[in-house]
Amino acid sequence: MDQADIPALLSRLTSDEDAVRKMAVFKLQSSINDPSFADVFISSGGLIVLRRLIMGTGGNTLAYSLQSLSRLLEVDMGWDIFEGTTAADLVERIVELIVTNPLVNILRGAMSILVALRCRID
Repeated sequence: MDQADIPALLSRLTSDEDAVRKMAVFKLQSSINDPSFADVFISSGGLIVLRRLIMGTGGNTLAYSLQSLSRLLEVDMGWDIFEGTTAADLVERIVELIVTNPLVNILRGAMSILVALRCRID
């Protein structure tokens, strides 16, 4: 995905239609580990949108959102999502998913994020 597509991508990520959001975040997860793409995504407000998806969706949309954040953290970007007054809520959500969710595609992304957070603390 090209950086020029980011405004349209953000629009689709905030769509009222779940199918549109799901397809957009599916495409996001394959592009987000490119640092130049990630930089534009973050500066365009993408972290806020990604956080909203993680906090408020389920199923594959949630799994793709978690995987997108995990890949973003792998390139050492996006850590700002864990700062501010809402950081604890996001961490609680990730831990809650690990404890209560039986779907492996969600668990994989949530565990990856939690491991990245733990390694970041050291």
